[in-house]
Amino acid sequence: MPLGDSITAGDGSSTGAGYRLPLYRTLSGRAPGGQAPGDRAPAERPRYSTDFVGSGAYGAVPDPDHEGHSGSLIDQIAPGVDGWLAAAQPDVVLLHLGVNDLLRGERAHAPDRLSALIDRITAARPGATVLALGLIPTTHGVESAAQSFNSSMQEAISARQRSGAKVRYVTPPSLVPATELPDGLHPNDRGYARLAEAYARALDQAVADGLAVRPAPHRAGTESGGAGRDRWADFDGDGRADRLVIADGGAVRALLNRGGDGHGGWHDLGQIATGTTTDRTRVRLADLDGDGRTDYLTLTDNGAVTAHLNRGGDGHGGWQNLGQIATGTTTDRTRVRLADLDGDGRTDYLTLTNDGAVTAHLNRGGDGHGGWHDLGRIATGVTVPQQQVEFADFDGDTHADRLVTDGATWAALYAGGPGQGGWTDLGQIATGP
Repeated sequence: MPLGDSITAGDGSSTGAGYRLPLYRTLSGRAPGGQAPGDRAPAERPRYSTDFVGSGAYGAVPDPDHEGHSGSLIDQIAPGVDGWLAAAQPDVVLLHLGVNDLLRGERAHAPDRLSALIDRITAARPGATVLALGLIPTTHGVESAAQSFNSSMQEAISARQRSGAKVRYVTPPSLVPATELPDGLHPNDRGYARLAEAYARALDQAVADGLAVRPAPHRAGTESGGAGRDRWADFDGDGRADRLVIADGGAVRALLNRGGDGHGGWHDLGQIATGTTTDRTRVRLADLDGDGRTDYLTLTDNGAVTAHLNRGGDGHGGWQNLGQIATGTTTDRTRVRLADLDGDGRTDYLTLTNDGAVTAHLNRGGDGHGGWHDLGRIATGVTVPQQQVEFADFDGDTHADRLVTDGATWAALYAGGPGQGGWTDLGQIATGP
C-alpha cells in the first residue's frame, strides 16, 4: 500500500503515477526506465510477487492502486487508516508523509505524530511491515526542518525495531537537485525514479529479512490456559502464542513471543489490561472478532459473556467495550468452553452438559452484532470430570478438536459433529510428562 500525500499520488510526474511506475517496473522484473544512478539490473533482485493496493486508482501505471491523498497533513491521514487497511489488507505499507506539516508551520511534534500513525498502522494490521521513507532533504524552504524530521524518525523507528516491530526507516536520496524538483516540492520523473530505487532496495531487504511476507491465516479463536494464572494466546496477531499473566484482580501483563528464550527472547509490554473482575478464573482470552488478536472476555456465574476487543491494549491502542455478547446457556460457568469450532477464526460458545456431552453456538457476531447459530448437541458425553475436557486444533484443519487430559491425553477429531461429519476417535495421543 503506497500511503501518503501528493508525492505518493504522483503529482508533478508526466505519468501521474510518480514513483509508483518505476517501482512497479522494478518489482515486476522489467527494465525500470529512467533509472537513478546505482540502480541494479532486475536479474540481481530477489523474486517475489507484488500487488499495489489502496482505495485510489490513478496514473499511467499497470497497477494504479494507491492511498495517496494530495495536500494531507499527518493528522488528516490518521483517521482513515483503519478503514483503508481493513479493506486492502496490505502486507507492506510504503509510508511517505510529513512534508505538508513542515510547509504549513505544523512542525512542532510532527515526528511524534508520524510515530503515532506508524503505531496505529501496526496495531490495525498486525504482521504488516511498514517502510517509512524519509522526506526529501532538498525540499525548498524546509531543508533544515526536513533533515531534523528525518533524524527524529530514524531514531523513533530504530527504537521500535529493537522492540520487535516490523518497521524500517528508508533513507531518502541524499540529493534530489533543483532540476528534479521543478516546483521545489514535487519531483519530476527523474526525481521519482530515485524514490522508487530507495523503496525497491528497502523492499528487497525486507524480503531477505523475512519481514515483507504474507502471514499465514491467523486462527486465534480458541482460549488457552484454562482458568490459571498463566495463559498462552496470540496478543499481537503475529501468529505466535504470547505469554499473558493474569493477576488475581483480572489485570493482564503481556510478554510478546519474539522467538522464545535463546531464539529471540520475549518483549515485556507490561500491563495491557486493567481487568474487569476481581476473580481471574472468570477471565477468558480468545479471539471474538476473527482479527487474529486475542480479546478479553469475562464469564458471569450463569455463563453470560462480556467482551473487550483488543485494539492494541492499554497504551497501545486500547480496548473496545462491546458489553454483553452472549446470554449464557448454563448456571455453572465452569462448563463453558470458548473454541473455534468451525474454523473461521472467531471463538464459538461450547457448553459441557452434566453427562459430558457438548452443545455449541457458532459465533456470527455475538448478541447485537450478528447473533449466534445454535448447533445443538455436537458430541455425546465422555465419562471423565468435565475439568479434564478442553478444545484445541490438534490436526491443523482449523477446527477445534476435543481433548481429554489426566496427565496422558486422548483426542477426538472434529469433522462437523453428529449428522454433520462426526468425530474421529484417535485414542491416546500423548503419554504426558
